[in-house]
Amino acid sequence: MTPTQYRIHRAFFVCVLACLVFAASPSTAFAEDAHHAADASSEPAASKTEKSETGKSEAGKSEQAAEPKKVLLRLPPDVTSHHVLKQDGGELPYTAVAGSIKPVDSDGQPVAEIFYVSYAAEPGDTKRPVTFVFNGGPGAASTYLHLGTMGPKIVATTDTGALTGPPSRLIPNDSSWLDFTDLVFVDPVGTGYSRATGSKTGKDFWGVEQDANSLAEFIRLYLTETGRMGSPIFLAGESYGGFRAAAVTRKLQRKGTLSPSGLVLISPALEFSMLRGEDYDPLPWALALPSYAAVKLESDGITTREGLAGALKDVESYAMTDYLVALASGIEQGGQAASAKVAELTGLPLEKVQQHFARIPQRLFVKEFDRPGGQVLSLYDGSIGGPDPHPSSAWPHGPDPVLDATAPLWSSAFVRYAQEHLGYKTDESFELLNRKISASWDFGTSPTKQGYAGVLDDIQDARAANRNLGVLIASGYTDLITPYSVPAYLVGQLPPLKGASPIEVRNYAGGHMLYLRAPSRRALKKDAEAMYRRTLGETGSEG
Repeated sequence: MTPTQYRIHRAFFVCVLACLVFAASPSTAFAEDAHHAADASSEPAASKTEKSETGKSEAGKSEQAAEPKKVLLRLPPDVTSHHVLKQDGGELPYTAVAGSIKPVDSDGQPVAEIFYVSYAAEPGDTKRPVTFVFNGGPGAASTYLHLGTMGPKIVATTDTGALTGPPSRLIPNDSSWLDFTDLVFVDPVGTGYSRATGSKTGKDFWGVEQDANSLAEFIRLYLTETGRMGSPIFLAGESYGGFRAAAVTRKLQRKGTLSPSGLVLISPALEFSMLRGEDYDPLPWALALPSYAAVKLESDGITTREGLAGALKDVESYAMTDYLVALASGIEQGGQAASAKVAELTGLPLEKVQQHFARIPQRLFVKEFDRPGGQVLSLYDGSIGGPDPHPSSAWPHGPDPVLDATAPLWSSAFVRYAQEHLGYKTDESFELLNRKISASWDFGTSPTKQGYAGVLDDIQDARAANRNLGVLIASGYTDLITPYSVPAYLVGQLPPLKGASPIEVRNYAGGHMLYLRAPSRRALKKDAEAMYRRTLGETGSEG
């Protein structure tokens, strides 16, 4: 394969990544004294110029006195419901709210309706932690983490993490996080039921800085309106949602609003240079190799967290030593030196590996791994495959077996859940994955400002500002979109911070949505709860 072909392959991967994980333009201005109520919009502006008692026009005065034009709000009023979580032999009463926060501009007019679902223990304990949860994309609603791992109900899956249906089925979650933290699942503007309104459009919110500003304001408004500003605050996010959680944390600190207590970053896109890379940078090839090997190991019957961890140690060492050296030595020389070993580790035919000089694009791997079986693998979980609709093609074409094939199941599950369990009914369309957002996203980079978006510095600065900040990074072994080796590598490049809590990096069986496997979902909850308790004990919280 020529370098030009590599650039084409990598460019296609960038587009795939942006679907889920996937100096900015001026951010949306929000007034500090925002409010949240269905009747927050103003009365209609005067339609005629006021006349004085003498009949003389007072146009100047009427212009000053005219009220702003009424902003049309689309979403129904907030709905509150009461439930009981049955878990571990106990019962936890909780209150659910499905509603929206409406940030405003400097004129006091709503600029967005940001939809959320919150769960709080009942009776309310204001010292209890509150966790704000985001998914990624950019362009994904929070449904995946909501109905996949943390909420009181989840979608049913098979032992390998595949969704059942259609139609999808909701079951009680035996691993809900609600027993140790209140939860607020947030859909950024353009996802779920959230939309821009008034003087703003969706593009005013679609960018790294714009997004962080609007969600920091959401958090401020929510905590103010619910009287929870004194609660310990945590942020959790998946994929680009992990990027988002880190950016919002630093934004909250800089604004002086609050300092979060901890972060849970699931399959995070931390530094896009490690995911997209440069054409002549060997590091991304090396960091992806252990994930390919994990897929091969699972196909050989090694599927547990412990089994994969042990079997992958030698692969991880090879990837960052002999393989990386071979890649750096040159495309032809490196290909000759590494192809046999790479073919052995990945399960790909030797001639195919040699043809690509031991540098394996994700799309090549998912297409060729089980070509004889007529299966194409998912980029989001290489252990899951589906029938290849275009077997004669050289590269995969058609729906991803995880992302695309399950989108209708997730969407319908949430709409039914909102209506039937939460009592929230609206005719507005629900946007689980808004691909228009990822195509329009402002990453704050341009041809004249080289580089890739990243939040590793934000995490480091946030830890310096709050040395008790807990950070847990969770990755799936068979995730090919955000390979599990990347977070460990990046964390290893950070200089030590004296007195700061160490960043925890944990790996689990499964893919990008590792929590779809029940053992991994339970293990993730256990690791997260331990981090919360450790962090809150260090800060002296009563939560």
